[in-house]
Amino acid sequence: MEGLFINTAKAIFETQIRGRIRAKEDLNFEIKGPSLEELFIEWCRELLYNFSVAGFIPKVYKIVITEQNRLTAHLKGDIFDSKRHKIKLEVKNPTYHNLSVKKISDQYHATIIFDV
Repeated sequence: MEGLFINTAKAIFETQIRGRIRAKEDLNFEIKGPSLEELFIEWCRELLYNFSVAGFIPKVYKIVITEQNRLTAHLKGDIFDSKRHKIKLEVKNPTYHNLSVKKISDQYHATIIFDV
């Protein structure tokens, strides 16, 4: 399940940012949700919030998700610098439209749509 969350985060920032991202800054946080889908949305919101407010771009992800839908994240990344980074496409908020997180066999799959 952690792989799904990490791959989604990577997709957000690979879609949004061009440039070399260094793993020099730390960001730690904990979030929870009443369901796996809500936790997934909160994860995306937290990443986008930290980019919007502090310019934080994650590169290295260490996350743990519990059965109680609690996620603890220890991230390393970079702060946006217009000399080294370019915005390709501004990703805004995740939406609930067609949102799903499902376990199929031994893998988790998600469908999520973002405002841009």
